[in-house]
Amino acid sequence: MSEVLDKPRTRKQAVAAVTERINPTTLGAATDKMWKLREEKRVLEAQIKTIETSMKELEGTVFKLLDAQDTRKAEGKSASVSITESVVANVENWDAFWPWLAKTKNFHLVQKRVSDPGMRELWALGKVVPGVQPFTKRTLALRSL
Repeated sequence: MSEVLDKPRTRKQAVAAVTERINPTTLGAATDKMWKLREEKRVLEAQIKTIETSMKELEGTVFKLLDAQDTRKAEGKSASVSITESVVANVENWDAFWPWLAKTKNFHLVQKRVSDPGMRELWALGKVVPGVQPFTKRTLALRSL
């Protein structure tokens, strides 16, 4: 069809067409808009991944240069950089850590989160875990046609 025939004929129709593009009222239009936005997001995420890779490589270079010059700070024309350090835990032997954790009751050392696949497995076996209830999380799966 020609472009002239595709255009709305009245102001009301024009407003309705714009409104439908902004906030779709049909499932098909909403699905297509979600797909379009997801595709736009994928393009941007690919650009972000490329930038993050370049930044990571440059970070390594900056660390090497700072270490080689025996300094912790540097300054350019638009930014400065400095090394900060913090001590973090790295469990190398979980089999030794868990019994110690249970014995000493230092549970504050672990993050409060359960494994969803593990819980689903227990529930499938009919097990009841005190203090834990199943919650159905709903998500939409969007696929290209």
